[in-house]
Amino acid sequence: MIFGHIAAKETEAAYAPIIRRAVRYCRETDVSQMGESRFELDGEDFIALICDRVTEPKEKKLPEVHRRYAELQYMAEGSELMGFYPDCGDNEILEDLLEEKDTIYYKENPAAGEKMLLMTPGTYAVFFPEDVHRPFCQVEKPERVKKIVVKIALKCL
Repeated sequence: MIFGHIAAKETEAAYAPIIRRAVRYCRETDVSQMGESRFELDGEDFIALICDRVTEPKEKKLPEVHRRYAELQYMAEGSELMGFYPDCGDNEILEDLLEEKDTIYYKENPAAGEKMLLMTPGTYAVFFPEDVHRPFCQVEKPERVKKIVVKIALKCL
């Protein structure tokens, strides 16, 4: 997992070129007038999703992982808490949607040591297949957020 801010220069040696491209896309894209959208920027290998949603209590959101894509989640407007913990193989599957949408939802795992990342405007996090994450959790109360989720096919890393 990588956590950063859009205003900070990413270390070229530490970031794969495709991740730098995703960060650049987020820097250059104004989502203020956009609603929920999907853009194929390089076919199915590089996809941008514009999310315009309302956060909810953590208990209503499910931990998830993806197997074919890494995800860069960039917070453009609003704030959310994003749950995160490493997938150590001890999670029980609640729903397997790998074929339909490259997502596995896990049941709660109290032993996982989940950390809550505060996502504020300008911050981003990159999640790989070994990173369980729980997006759209409210900070104190429900809040409308806008973010860009860039899906990067693993074969591009």
